[in-house]
Amino acid sequence: MAMTPDQPLTETGELEPLRLVSILVSGLPVELGTPDEPATYTVPAVFSRQVTAAERARIEDPDTARRLSQPGRPALALTVSDRRLLIQNTTLAQLRDGLAAALAAMLRAVDRDLEVLRAVESAQAEAADADERARVAAVAAAAAAVRFE
Repeated sequence: MAMTPDQPLTETGELEPLRLVSILVSGLPVELGTPDEPATYTVPAVFSRQVTAAERARIEDPDTARRLSQPGRPALALTVSDRRLLIQNTTLAQLRDGLAAALAAMLRAVDRDLEVLRAVESAQAEAADADERARVAAVAAAAAAVRFE
């Protein structure tokens, strides 16, 4: 995985867990707090770092939003935009009343799932490398056994 300066690493060299750190207030509808306030709207939340392609795919998967949606409410939608998560069809009250915690838990689950996937892929790559080294050694041994006498 290619790292950029926007992707901080832990002391062990792993990518820092992805978190939501704040709401981008300037991205909220100007009608909030007025009689014209929309029933639901998009809330932009700021990520702790740049999102990887694998994280983005998991976050934007419609099943992810479906699992977070509440019955009787408009369908939640999640879109990554640069270092922001656009949480569509929600409100600040819904976020305060549990959706923010559910989003945090979802990001922790994504992190765990992708860490397991990376470990499996790393083990598979190591096994393939070992197989290739064994193959090269076997070919070299077979070639060395040939005698032109």
